[in-house]
Amino acid sequence: GEEIDSLQKSHVVNVQKLRNSELRLSEAKQKLRELALSIKMKEELIKELVRTGKDAQSVSRQYSLKITKLEQESEQAKMELAEKQKQLQELESKELRDIPEKATLQKEFWKKMDAAKLKVQRQASELEQNVAQMKHQQTQLQKRLCEESEKKKQLEAEVQRDQQQIKVGFFLFLYDKE
Repeated sequence: GEEIDSLQKSHVVNVQKLRNSELRLSEAKQKLRELALSIKMKEELIKELVRTGKDAQSVSRQYSLKITKLEQESEQAKMELAEKQKQLQELESKELRDIPEKATLQKEFWKKMDAAKLKVQRQASELEQNVAQMKHQQTQLQKRLCEESEKKKQLEAEVQRDQQQIKVGFFLFLYDKE
């Protein structure tokens, strides 16, 4: 009788231990699923941050090309202006017998000269505006990249912490099973 009684008590204790173990196993599996999902989301966010950084570099390259183009156009306009000034000197050095023809040529030249000067001024102004705009955008992008970089560091740290928790939880689970 005592043996049966002892076996029944042992059985009840073992069944309780089994239920507790199953409960811990279930909780560990749930936590693993949650951590795996959390890690996946954070890794996706990290990929997005890297993509954002590449987009910023692309924008920077485009602006750099635009500035180079504007600088080339500005140089060309300056060369045209220099050419017009050279033509004026040649025109004034010529001894034209026909005074009305000389006056007409000079008037025409001054029109072209004013147009060339205006073109140079406009391009210089446009260049200055673009450079100011780009500097502003560059500042904004650098600020954003710093923020994104900080976020990335935090997320990577969180992912590492989560993975550590998974390992600890798994080892605890294995330990409990023994």
